[in-house]
Amino acid sequence: MKIIGHHAVRERLKKLARENKISQGYLFSGPQGVGKSLCALEFASILVGEPDFEPSENKPHPFDVLIVRPEEVAKRGITKEKSIGAEAMREALQFLGRFPARGHFRVVIIEEAHKLTQTAQNVILKTLEEPKSTAVMVLVTHDVGNILPTILSRAERIRFDYVSSEEIEEGLDTLFVRNGEHILAPFFFSLGRPGMIVRAAHDPQSFRVEQEKLERLFRLTTLTLGERLRLAEELAKNIPETVRLFEWWLPGLYAQALKGADPRYTTRFFGLLEAVEETLMLLKTTQSNARLLIEKLFLSV
Repeated sequence: MKIIGHHAVRERLKKLARENKISQGYLFSGPQGVGKSLCALEFASILVGEPDFEPSENKPHPFDVLIVRPEEVAKRGITKEKSIGAEAMREALQFLGRFPARGHFRVVIIEEAHKLTQTAQNVILKTLEEPKSTAVMVLVTHDVGNILPTILSRAERIRFDYVSSEEIEEGLDTLFVRNGEHILAPFFFSLGRPGMIVRAAHDPQSFRVEQEKLERLFRLTTLTLGERLRLAEELAKNIPETVRLFEWWLPGLYAQALKGADPRYTTRFFGLLEAVEETLMLLKTTQSNARLLIEKLFLSV
């Protein structure tokens, strides 16, 4: 399976599988876009007896693996991610309750596990407390704070970090070299998120649209009032995309803040950083009006 980085973590997981030292619950945590979900799929493929599995459009995961993720819904022109409810978890537990077809395990991977409702988390808690020997559950999240402490105490935690730009460039050279030059600016490699760059390779047109919005975010202080309000309106139409853009924007703002020699300049940027982080948290954890939140942020600059 083609995965960039995380060599030590992946080897550790493979060793656990070889030695049959398997926990019934795992929590894969770390930043968005670093490859947690793909590593979870690689680990699950080994556990279910298909170590050479390669995901494809026709077969995205092995037969004995189930992937649960939040559903994106569009309502009145605004795209949001729904929470993962209790019924989805009951269906996942039914899947885990069946006997494996090939290997020794059945595996459920829950992507964006912080989107599990509290009821859904309580549904899977009993399985983690009294696990079936053939059942393994892998929760994947970048927001551990929204996972119940009782679940955290029963899951083996695997931490994933950012991937170095050198590893990303080495792994993606075959996808991103055109006439000897990368089609993406070095800034995107420095973010340490290979998943983001792979997505850009698969859908360059959509990524160019996101990149254009990101460029306007970095030029926010030079935009007119009307331009800021139009950008806020665009961003409010797709919350998952806006969350991604803000998470790419933050490290760039931090780098800009450190460049300033004037203390007033530095203070201004760190004030903006704080405001962006607050808005990002509200967009991720509440049902507040996204447009009003973004407009408030943009008008405060």
